[in-house]
Amino acid sequence: MMPLGIGARDVLALTRDAQHGDVVARPLLVTGVLAEQLAAALAAGGDRGLVVTSGDPAQAAAVVRVVAGAATPDDEAHLRAATRALVPVVAVQTGISAVRLPYVLATDVIEVPPGQGFPTEEITEALAAALGHDGAPLAARLPVLRAAVERRRVIDGAVAAGALAALTRDGGPHLPALALAQARMVSELAVVEGVPAPRDTRAAAEFVAPGLAAAVVTGLVARTVVRRLPVRGRLVDGAVAALATAALAALAGRIGSVRSGS
Repeated sequence: MMPLGIGARDVLALTRDAQHGDVVARPLLVTGVLAEQLAAALAAGGDRGLVVTSGDPAQAAAVVRVVAGAATPDDEAHLRAATRALVPVVAVQTGISAVRLPYVLATDVIEVPPGQGFPTEEITEALAAALGHDGAPLAARLPVLRAAVERRRVIDGAVAAGALAALTRDGGPHLPALALAQARMVSELAVVEGVPAPRDTRAAAEFVAPGLAAAVVTGLVARTVVRRLPVRGRLVDGAVAALATAALAALAGRIGSVRSGS
């Protein structure tokens, strides 16, 4: 048994995840008006084969549909196919932006005023949020996505840690789950930065070890801080866990250096 109640099975699961953490299962699919132009922008400096402009929406990691004003029947059919396949959709709406698009959440619609180019940064932020964990291996090969995916993984990790700590009745049982989740976040950040995931089990264990050790230490420090605070409560526990996770993410670059042996 490791510190904080983390067992061999937990470490093995973390190791197995790391072995396949950089595998890209499906590409981004960009379709619609000026799709080739947007696809080229998203693939700039990276693997052009991971941003396609034709194919089945159900086989994509996420769909980016460029719509000129109101949705055409073809737009609707494409968006419907992606939604039914549970594939994340980001719509880029040019021209008239007051027209609501079907099958797309308003928060996933990027408006482009007439005469302006594609807002790549906004699009990548929306993609990072939509892709979730699938964003890390894609960002490793598509540099344009890298900053947005990094931010999103840190934000999601901090929010999840805060919620876990705040919603747990006892201050102890959440620590193993919290440390493992933080270690996975660190591994994902390494993948985003292009650190190759080892396929060998022993090498994969060595890959996750620095992040897990850092997460364990972070958990112990956070627990000590909480116990010494004059004010106690679930919200305080959640805030400390979220801040500790963000601090751990800030150290992910150093952990990556340990992995590479530099």
